[in-house]
Amino acid sequence: MKETFYPSRPSSTAGTRTLSFTAIVALVVALIALGSSLLSAFNMQYEVTPEAIRVRSGLSTKEIPLDEVTNVWRPEKLSGGVRVFGTATSGLRTGRFRFNETGNITLYATQMDHLVVIDVGEDRYGLTPDDPEALMAAIADRATATFQPAGGRARATASMLVVVAVVLVAAGMAIYTLGLAGRFPQALRYELGPDGLTIRTGFRPVRVGYSEIERVEVASPKGYPARVYGTAIGSLFWGRFRWSAAGPNLYLYCTRLKPLVLLHLRSGRTIGLTPEEDERFVEALRQRLR
Repeated sequence: MKETFYPSRPSSTAGTRTLSFTAIVALVVALIALGSSLLSAFNMQYEVTPEAIRVRSGLSTKEIPLDEVTNVWRPEKLSGGVRVFGTATSGLRTGRFRFNETGNITLYATQMDHLVVIDVGEDRYGLTPDDPEALMAAIADRATATFQPAGGRARATASMLVVVAVVLVAAGMAIYTLGLAGRFPQALRYELGPDGLTIRTGFRPVRVGYSEIERVEVASPKGYPARVYGTAIGSLFWGRFRWSAAGPNLYLYCTRLKPLVLLHLRSGRTIGLTPEEDERFVEALRQRLR
């Protein structure tokens, strides 16, 4: 005969909603930034007209009016490079950087030994055309000309592909975590079957045979758990935690922290549950352990 016990209701889902919204916004921003960087690797171009310098990079086009240009020059060397924000991979640098020789500078660059610095008031831009001297001459003469970045339009390098992989993995983990946090409190239940306990979480069920359980208790451990891996949002706890007052090698499947039903297994693991009717659950479990 199977008995099913349901967890106590979470105290609040405000934290879950806030985290979901924040995580989704962060993912969208990261994916847009990554997409723009990848596009920059293929479409970067510099165009000089009698009125302006137009720089195409990724999803944006920067226009620098020639009337506002105060100086165009090339540094003899570059040292102390620091990225403030933006992309910095082999063969592609876009965003805000700082060098000892230039100070703060916005780069639309590939090969830095071709760097041309353009001063516009208090702002400074760095371009790396395939022919730096020709670009400088076109700016001086206000002549119409188009230049490709040094080395050709940069290819998506291995380092850029690493960034893609990291973002995709992070997106997958975030989607998994948000899905778990959304489904967990509705799907969670504890089933006492003929041979053992089944903890249904909405994803893969956790099964514990009665022969594995050494003892069971209701407890309110002192302190709070530290997450090793899993989800800990508001009053939702799923995964592995460190909490010496509760027991070693702790796994939580809970909608609150106290009181807990603690299962101490012969293997040295501890499992924490929060059935709403905790005393009745413990009594039913103990009867099956006899």
